[in-house]
Amino acid sequence: MNEQAEYMLIGSVLKDNSILGDITLTPEHFNDISNQNIFRAMINTKRKGFPIDAASLKDELGEAGYLFIGGNARLTELKNCVPSVHAFKSYEQMIMNQWKMNQARDLINEALNDLTTDKIPALIKDLSKVDEEGTQEEFNLSDHLANMYNLIDTEVPKERSGISSGIIDMDNKTDGFQPNDLIIIGARPSIGKTALILNMAINAAQKSNAIPVIFSLEMSSESLIRRMISCIGEINGMKLKNPYHYTNEAEKARWVEAIGVIEKMDLKIYDKPGQKVSEMKAKVRKIKHDNPGRGVLVLIDYLTLIKATSDFKGNTHAQVTEISGDLKGMAKEFKCPVICLAQLSRGVEQRQDKRPFMSDLRESGSIEQDADVIALLYRDEYYNPTTPENKDIMEINIAKNREGEVGEIKVKYKKDINKIENLYHYHNK
Repeated sequence: MNEQAEYMLIGSVLKDNSILGDITLTPEHFNDISNQNIFRAMINTKRKGFPIDAASLKDELGEAGYLFIGGNARLTELKNCVPSVHAFKSYEQMIMNQWKMNQARDLINEALNDLTTDKIPALIKDLSKVDEEGTQEEFNLSDHLANMYNLIDTEVPKERSGISSGIIDMDNKTDGFQPNDLIIIGARPSIGKTALILNMAINAAQKSNAIPVIFSLEMSSESLIRRMISCIGEINGMKLKNPYHYTNEAEKARWVEAIGVIEKMDLKIYDKPGQKVSEMKAKVRKIKHDNPGRGVLVLIDYLTLIKATSDFKGNTHAQVTEISGDLKGMAKEFKCPVICLAQLSRGVEQRQDKRPFMSDLRESGSIEQDADVIALLYRDEYYNPTTPENKDIMEINIAKNREGEVGEIKVKYKKDINKIENLYHYHNK
């Protein structure tokens, strides 16, 4: 035990009360009970505005408490054992390191008594929290302002600052999907959510040289690749159920070409059902490590199929709160945009106008808070198939955009070939 560091830190505070404000430890970080009591009394004394000395600590601890910590003799001993007050940050770090070791050992020993593979992600998460304890994030305003100043004179290619979605009007509102951003795309079933993110994956690879990483918790990787071949090769998706019999020679040639395009994309698909965010993070971490300097776009289908780390005993709100927070944390940790699909509640179907609102997202509170961008999809053709003017039109309502414009955009959705196109592109053909 590194109790010597505890003695020196407490002695440093007794010598120079002002350093207490620079110490981030709490009494619980101390291993020795007496030291915990002394440090707690120091904090309370400072809060009351009194000097931290033998008299004020005796008043704070009471007669019995003061005798328990060793009285005047003990405080004098602590004060005299300090070689240098200026080294108090080193003493603080030693105490924090020892606390982390103790906490980690307790967590691991407890887990080993009843360890199963299902409990490993929770153990990793708890150990990560211990490791993050006491971490000090340094902020240098001058460095940040210098970077901002240089931006106006630094010549860069005239392109999006983020990863392109391939949808011009969406990119105009977001300037591409930004690092650190969590993007939620919500819609009712059969509106085109999966088709949209597959098109986004293709465009991210082709237009931004990013690596699309798809976590599919519902559809198999083979099904997704077939859809991508349908989109790139412009082949009716129904024919791809049995391409040998249903496709003609021209379509077979486009099939082969589409496979060649996908092969160059560095596409990653993980289709294990019931994945946890911790599992996704492990895969993204490896991809980032193996591809330094490359952009990564994470796409998840879909939110409520993600398995929570903790057992919330049917509390869906708590489960979604944990997952949405973890997804935002993943975007920030790896500095990559994370797009996650979300189902909307059945309440949409009860309204005359079935265009969705943010409140239609299931357990919407935490999602609205964590998401940087929320896009809601609607296809009038799905509800009113006899309305010709809205045929093949998908409406994308950017309902939330933390750093940009909100509003509705429209795209061409060719459902039979799983393709999303800009309307201007369609009209100019």
